[in-house]
Amino acid sequence: MHQSPNPSQKKNQSEDSLFVSQQMSRRPFLTASLIGVGALSLSACGADQKQTSSTASDSASAASSPTPTQAPKFSGVVTVVPTAEEVEINPVTPIKVTTEDSTLTEVKLTTVDAQGAPVDAPGTLNKAGNEWTNSEPLAFDSLYTVSWKAKDSQGAEGSGESTFSTVSAANEADVSINVVEGATYGVGQIIEFNFSEPVVNKAEIEKAIKVTGGGDQRGKMRWYSDYMARYRPENYWAANSAIKIQANILGLDLGNGMIGNGNVTRNFSTSDKHYAFVDNKTKTAKLYVNDKLVHENLVTLGNPEWPSVVGQLVVLEQADKYFFNPTSLKLKEGDPHYYEPFWATNVSRLTESGVFVHQALPSAYPYVGVANVSHGCIGMMPEDAKYFFDLFNPGDIVETVNTDYPQADPDDGYGDWNIPFEHYQDSSWKGNW
Repeated sequence: MHQSPNPSQKKNQSEDSLFVSQQMSRRPFLTASLIGVGALSLSACGADQKQTSSTASDSASAASSPTPTQAPKFSGVVTVVPTAEEVEINPVTPIKVTTEDSTLTEVKLTTVDAQGAPVDAPGTLNKAGNEWTNSEPLAFDSLYTVSWKAKDSQGAEGSGESTFSTVSAANEADVSINVVEGATYGVGQIIEFNFSEPVVNKAEIEKAIKVTGGGDQRGKMRWYSDYMARYRPENYWAANSAIKIQANILGLDLGNGMIGNGNVTRNFSTSDKHYAFVDNKTKTAKLYVNDKLVHENLVTLGNPEWPSVVGQLVVLEQADKYFFNPTSLKLKEGDPHYYEPFWATNVSRLTESGVFVHQALPSAYPYVGVANVSHGCIGMMPEDAKYFFDLFNPGDIVETVNTDYPQADPDDGYGDWNIPFEHYQDSSWKGNW
């Protein structure tokens, strides 16, 4: 097994660097409480909002009879939800301005953009003129002003204004997905969701995630931590199919007041089914395309002190060349297992801890197909390593058997296929690892 930094990549469609949020970037974690949305009823003398009534002008009064007539005072009641000065309002919460005894003539919901310019949030006033509702989710971490104008049954005019603020940056949460939009993967690709904040309400999040296509078969999620979950179908994805992932977490409470700040959608396709079967007893690798054997070659696996793991693994990434450094295995000069650092060629990574398929070193050529001399990797002769490298891609499956060694941990790479489907959702279930 080997681990070293930053290979020269050929194909890397993993999503380590891909953090996508459609509304706001990830924010630092702070604890805060949400204050429930209330309602504010406004009459002519409301104390919490500014409100005015129509009056005659000074000039009109001067020109009238000696006994001036005062315009009627607005007597209607207008209700705004949320109430004035309310904070931590969920951006998907409907903003409503309603009245039962008057007619709304104008409603505005306003915030400011990054440059400080006013921005009106869209909304709709019903035909009766007694209810206005916003039509789009609001921005996070923003101050909004609701202003309205209305006429009561006597024709008197009134107006009002109030402010509220949406969920602050400290209480935002986002999700990233490990596949690249529009990319093609092998039929063994696992879907991984990483959350910026811990997820307490896991059941609600699972309901918000939808995966379609790829054979439209049953699928399940498995939580590896409060921050990371994976999804897989019962069987491999259908070859040459399209898969759509939707994580609709906008406005969802992840728990502890953390609110999802955006929906994320990803689309990817699968290639032909590529599957490699590596048998330690025969020291061979058999390569299949759509279940048809297309190539067979000799291999050398991990030596008795560093045996190769068994089970199904998925190609994570590939590189023409990759630097192998013994210090990644905590090997120092003088250690019997120490080796000189070297650049391996035609490299396909199978685990994060350092299991690869690659071209064997020239010093190992005599042992390929005869004995195991690697540190856990699958070594091949140059022409065979090149064949594997050109045929296989991220998401393709490599299964190794008969090494008398356990499986890799399922989250050390994508070992999810080693978990029986009936146990996949049970995060406490442990297999041969």
